[in-house]
Amino acid sequence: MRKASRPFKELKHLQRIPKTLADGTLKYYYRHRKAGVMLDPDNLVESYAAAERKMRAPKSGDTFNQLIRNFETSADFDGLSQDTRDAYTGWKFKALEKKYGTLPIEVFNDHDDAERFAADALAWHQQLGKKSRRSADNLMSALCRVLSWNKEKKKIKHHPLPTFTRLYKGGQREELTWSDELQDDFLQKARATMVTAMIIARNTGQRAKDIREYPWTKYDGERVTVRQSKGKKWITIPATAELRAHLDALDRRGDTVLCTAGGKMFSKRWFNECFREDADAVEAEIDGRKLNFHDMRGTVATNLAAAGCTAFQIASVIGWSLDKCQKIIDAYIAMSGEMADAAFAKLEAHKVERARLAALRTNEAVKTLAANSNEPGGPPAPAKAVFSKLMVCHGRDSRPLERTHRAQKCKLKCKLQTGRRRFETSGD
Repeated sequence: MRKASRPFKELKHLQRIPKTLADGTLKYYYRHRKAGVMLDPDNLVESYAAAERKMRAPKSGDTFNQLIRNFETSADFDGLSQDTRDAYTGWKFKALEKKYGTLPIEVFNDHDDAERFAADALAWHQQLGKKSRRSADNLMSALCRVLSWNKEKKKIKHHPLPTFTRLYKGGQREELTWSDELQDDFLQKARATMVTAMIIARNTGQRAKDIREYPWTKYDGERVTVRQSKGKKWITIPATAELRAHLDALDRRGDTVLCTAGGKMFSKRWFNECFREDADAVEAEIDGRKLNFHDMRGTVATNLAAAGCTAFQIASVIGWSLDKCQKIIDAYIAMSGEMADAAFAKLEAHKVERARLAALRTNEAVKTLAANSNEPGGPPAPAKAVFSKLMVCHGRDSRPLERTHRAQKCKLKCKLQTGRRRFETSGD
């Protein structure tokens, strides 16, 4: 039996509800999921447009809801990525409307009221953090963004939350990298599509979204061209021998390199589930922390740092800022110990060279002193204190030199006394 067509499938928030009537026939009703209103199936376009207007209209006059609508209907909001917009409209705005939706806008036009709002919002942040620290931080970020946008557009006078202390501290994953052995184990045991994803990731260092949506038209057999979904940067990378061999051997079943058995592009959820299942099969984790697909970006950056690439060169491949690339380099240096080994090797070599030079200078000083003391009728070397300090400076015992100097001084004294007696005898 042929399924009934789904009209206006591309309309967002449109819910199709099947209903079996008393006579056994099947009838479909339509509902605007976000606005929460039923639509007229005989006049679907007009009723849908009315529901959209109702959804975007101010809900309760000059309240905090109006500030949310101001930001949601702005060109700045439209310029965000689709995933970011869906996160805002999907749950962040709903949580903010539930908490502060009926709050009058005048609160943000009075300094004292705005400060009291900030204290309440920060307390709410702490309360949410007991359940999920990351979700609490995301909600506070959304709140700050709504207020900062309205403050910038002169909709309100005071923005009481220019910043806040985040609760989630687990975002540092520089030390979580896929080892070569773990990658090889994954490539042997994972499904074919995940093998392709891993090979592309470890040869390009791109994000999962960019790899899922990567089209065949951006691969010319020699280079890979990617427009990153985050930041909208164009990245051109030479295809490695491994990447070329793998891509050239694939069957082009769809428009994208990665596709399902039916030739369609992977959804975010299905891709994550497949990768997680294959990663768990090879026990991809470090110290109890599971490795994810995004950690391959850090792995590629770490391998580039190990090869001696600069932060600028790594940024040209990964698409990160120079500061973040430098953090990766610093983390690699700290973990590998190669730079520490080189530093201590230089220190040991310096110590050996310093001892050798000190020995040479000491030998030359002794020879000079001996030559001066052997001159006929000449005085002893006047630099006793200098040679003594020189010996002490280089960590050598100066007492042998002092004994030699005293002996030479006694000999000279005896010669002087003998000469004086001869002079007195000749004078008589």
